[in-house]
Amino acid sequence: MTADLPDLQTTEAGRQYEKSVMMVLNGEKRDYPSYFGGLKIASGNEFKVVSPIDSSIVFGIFQEPEEGIMVEAVTAAVAAAKTWSEVPMEKRAEYFRMPLETIKARRMFYAASVTVSTGMAREDALAEVDALIGILSKAIEDGTSGMRSGKSGVWAVLSAHNSPLASPVGFVAAAMIAGNSVVMCPSKYCPTPVYQFYSLMEKAGLPAGVLNLIVDRKDSSTEQLANDMRVAGVVATGSGERLEDLMFLQVDDELMFVNEIKGMNPALVYRPSDMKAAARDIAESAFAYSGQRLYSCSKVIVTADEQGRFMSALTEAVKDLAVGDPVNDTSFTGPIISEAALKEYSGLLAENAEFLVVKSSPRSDAPDGPYAPLAVVTGLDEENDLGFMDSGFPILDVKVVENLDRALEEVEDTECGLSAGMFSKDAKAIERFKASADVQRYYINESSRSLMPGFEARVDRFA
Repeated sequence: MTADLPDLQTTEAGRQYEKSVMMVLNGEKRDYPSYFGGLKIASGNEFKVVSPIDSSIVFGIFQEPEEGIMVEAVTAAVAAAKTWSEVPMEKRAEYFRMPLETIKARRMFYAASVTVSTGMAREDALAEVDALIGILSKAIEDGTSGMRSGKSGVWAVLSAHNSPLASPVGFVAAAMIAGNSVVMCPSKYCPTPVYQFYSLMEKAGLPAGVLNLIVDRKDSSTEQLANDMRVAGVVATGSGERLEDLMFLQVDDELMFVNEIKGMNPALVYRPSDMKAAARDIAESAFAYSGQRLYSCSKVIVTADEQGRFMSALTEAVKDLAVGDPVNDTSFTGPIISEAALKEYSGLLAENAEFLVVKSSPRSDAPDGPYAPLAVVTGLDEENDLGFMDSGFPILDVKVVENLDRALEEVEDTECGLSAGMFSKDAKAIERFKASADVQRYYINESSRSLMPGFEARVDRFA
């Protein structure tokens, strides 16, 4: 990526967005410490974080936490929690008003920061910022509406790259307005948006120790944090082994756990009114942000009598999706999060080459980064994990079944995660689907791209 990219934009909105991207790229490169108890802590063991868009973009030097730093962070949070919980809820909520207004005013800048950090294309990066604006607005409203505080303590918020801003910050705001202090551990791949939020809270005068921030490159301290007996609750949001393992780390029955872990978010196609439109929505559901969104669809189920029409429409839809520099507004999606992820993804494709039916190609002008093709597979063996467990990559499994009954059974047998969708004109079939799919949210005859992160980030969940 260079400083002069006039050919990457086709709209005025794109040009405004590109100016914000250049502001991010030309901004002062910082050293980012760990924060706890209001102190800046440097371990001396540094690591750099690069943008997945282009490996030449280094946007920060971060500190690998020393042994015991999580214990110290929880200690600082415990010390702050009692005093913070005694602050009236309305006043706690007011601390977030200035950060909210700043994010609103600089919406394009924060979206550009998300893009540079994660490789999200403009539409998804702006949606991430808009989701946060909505969550913060609702949290402030709840905090000033006379809602009563409940039991307070220390919460751990652990997040991945799938939602680098809206989900982790949304949960932090809800927990803090409810009267809790927080130890926050963002993704090691894209922590900058969270650090920008921390800076806003500092400027708002947040008392020391209420919010504590640590990035762990090796993920070695996550288990220590979750198993700390002083932690009242844990939020896990995103995907990856580090977060999924938390499901088994609850140290006692009183530990509260909020799960926003990505699953397959499967979709069922059954007699849609417009097969081409359904295929386009499913392709968008599967491949926006290269299949890494919290609500990215990894599996679509279709009946045998509609297989031919659907596959033809899906193939055409996928071929129209351009993988390239996400700043370019003709790119549908950008890179996946890291070179390590690309290596793992390439291995999965090689292992399943016999099942591959559609594969896109990255643009020839894509920068030097982990740009992955979009892939559709079908006919997987029954024991193949790609059919039941989310890979977190731009791979869509098409499962063909005999009839609607089998399709509904297939949804039940799938690790759905946060959502499931259906494309159909049959109202009775949609009601059966809703009754059988055990998920938080549904997407019906629309892309799962319409679903925003932080759905469960409500003040009453932490009060």
